[in-house]
Amino acid sequence: MSYRKSINLQNIATNKTSPVVGLTPNYPAMRHQLHLSLLLLLLPALFLSLKCYDKCNIVTSFTYGTDPDDWTENSLMDRVSDKNKACTKEQIKDCEDAEVCLSYDVAASADIEIHPDIDEEGGISKVVSQEGHMGFTISFCGPATYTAVPPSHCDEWATSLNEEFQKEKGSLFTVSNVDTTCSQVTVCDSGDCLAGSVAISTTFSLLITTLAYLLL
Repeated sequence: MSYRKSINLQNIATNKTSPVVGLTPNYPAMRHQLHLSLLLLLLPALFLSLKCYDKCNIVTSFTYGTDPDDWTENSLMDRVSDKNKACTKEQIKDCEDAEVCLSYDVAASADIEIHPDIDEEGGISKVVSQEGHMGFTISFCGPATYTAVPPSHCDEWATSLNEEFQKEKGSLFTVSNVDTTCSQVTVCDSGDCLAGSVAISTTFSLLITTLAYLLL
């Protein structure tokens, strides 16, 4: 009896077929089943949190002219700092349970005076006074009830922009008399609220890291 028992233990330890059918567990299959079960438990956690660019205001357009057909040719976006053109990873936030990801556009018109730019070949060689146009996109976590931008909030953008442009010293352009209009609010309450490569890469990286950990 002791000899037969020692043989069975040896077979199990070396993963060989046991003389008694059914005594040897299929360890590789059990391991993969465990990994799959853990992965299925972790997947919802990867996607349940609603990620949003919070308190992110970016410049989407800056141009001048009274004819919209000329706005592309007259673009001044090359004079806008790169940090003001895109949200950053540091601004990604998990919205609270009662919040959704909100965004809206602000269209600003103003009097703009473009100063001579003689340091760059092909630059503007004289002062140009024109009607200026700027576009902004505002993103933030907020209540689902915020479905429209109150007129007072939109007016605050005009006041704020006027104040900010007045602070600019040594700029290649002067902006004054800003007037703003605000678009409808876009609400994102599920899926990819980051709407870009950062959202995809963040989720994908987390998924790959989880898979690698489970399969080791």
